[in-house]
Amino acid sequence: MASTSRDRVLRGALWATAALNVLGTIVFALPAFGQPSPLLPMAVPPYFAAQIGFTIALFAGVYAWLALQPTLHRPLIVVGGLGKLGFFALTAAYAFAGEVPVGMALNATPDLVFAGIFLWWARGAGRRRLATEAA
Repeated sequence: MASTSRDRVLRGALWATAALNVLGTIVFALPAFGQPSPLLPMAVPPYFAAQIGFTIALFAGVYAWLALQPTLHRPLIVVGGLGKLGFFALTAAYAFAGEVPVGMALNATPDLVFAGIFLWWARGAGRRRLATEAA
């Protein structure tokens, strides 16, 4: 299948978000081993830090795997986009409620950008598939 400019943008975003997720994994690795993380505004119990860190690491691997695939898998891209959107929305909601510093919502902005790219690509991929099936 020919690579489009949309595909190239998505692959770049997948690599960038994989790197971002590696950084997120490191942030939660410290409390997972009982050490404070200077990038978290509050203490996180080791068990929960390990679970969150593992999930972030898992998605980093999925994003890198997707970026390497000859055919981009739309359902996984949609799940990734919704996950990024959900992370931003929850962070913003808790920041506006005063539960976490507002700076955390600003720090989550790259996830909102990646969500937009993932869902923009998925919408275009769906249209291309429908056009191909109609032809």
